[in-house]
Amino acid sequence: MEGQPFRDLREMAWFERQIDANISCIHLDGERLIVGDWDGGIHCWDLNGENLWSTKTSNRVGNLSLSKNMVYAVCGRDLTAIELSTGAIQWNSELEGSSDLVASTQDGSTIIATSSIFDLEMNDFLESTIWRFNQDGDLLFKESIDERPWSIEMRGDGTAFLALGRPRCGMIRINEEGARHMTLPTNSPATCGRVGPKYSIIGHADGTLTGLDTGLVLDDDDFTNQPGPIEAISSAEIGYMVASSIEDNSGISDSNTVRGIARSYDAKGKLVWQIETIGGCIIEHVEHGPEFDSSATAWVVSWDKIDSTIIVNSATQDRQYAIFSEPSRVNAIQAYEDFIAIGFDNGRLILLQGELLHRRLSQKSEDHSDERRNKLAEKLRRLRS
Repeated sequence: MEGQPFRDLREMAWFERQIDANISCIHLDGERLIVGDWDGGIHCWDLNGENLWSTKTSNRVGNLSLSKNMVYAVCGRDLTAIELSTGAIQWNSELEGSSDLVASTQDGSTIIATSSIFDLEMNDFLESTIWRFNQDGDLLFKESIDERPWSIEMRGDGTAFLALGRPRCGMIRINEEGARHMTLPTNSPATCGRVGPKYSIIGHADGTLTGLDTGLVLDDDDFTNQPGPIEAISSAEIGYMVASSIEDNSGISDSNTVRGIARSYDAKGKLVWQIETIGGCIIEHVEHGPEFDSSATAWVVSWDKIDSTIIVNSATQDRQYAIFSEPSRVNAIQAYEDFIAIGFDNGRLILLQGELLHRRLSQKSEDHSDERRNKLAEKLRRLRS
């Protein structure tokens, strides 16, 4: 790939906001941007940057899901329902352990949440619980399991699919009749998952990818195994991206020997490009972003314990558009249509818009080219004299 000079991300922003706590999660759609933070705050802006509302919940906001009229948030031990138009809290339900995931149907009739108990001495999850609520906050069903769910996909009819870790692995299908365990083609534990517009993908600890279409396993020939545990996934109509971590061959295993690899695949599972980092730098996020020249962008975010590096590529060809470096960890990134939002550990939030970003990057490229031409002309003048 052709290298690019580092750009200033702030100069590219549609708008920028600063909140008083670390950003933990983001929801972005065609009308609004909602952000949760580590102190339990939830903040909502329209896409022009006007603050619509802010509210305070009990604890760190781990995950958000929206229905037509409500925001559902898992906050510390609680599941909280918030009115979408005003930010007013409608109800709370205390879960067991630490809340993890939440998903709801569009009409809000079914809400699924998960919580887990972590044992510090064993350094592992002891037990998880799956909760099913209606829109009024009434508990309809709960079941405790030995595994932790790492992703959740909700169908329009209220059926949810949850990808599991050890010991059973596989996934759980939950609906009005209860929960049923289902095996997957691999018995490796799930590490992450992503619900996409075309299909969902589950990443596993052995580098395997499982594609799902409303709970049905897709042909695994379209999903290439990766060289290490899956760290992040992005799924789009044009294909998918995946980030994994790999260790060097020195035989010494520590965080400084682990490096990241990100790969972009087209809709038929063909590799388009890959990016590798150096040891000690892990790729934590991949995201399909706004289009440049009618082609989707691909955002690859890595962290080396000091700085975040954000690389913007074409998703469909081996071309790099920009690279940014930020002195704070990226905790969340999400794109929707022509916008992409990035939330940082220092509370900074940046929203970028595709057309404006492309124009400013192009202008900067021209500026850099002019600067190089001017320096070359000056050097030639000095040589002639």
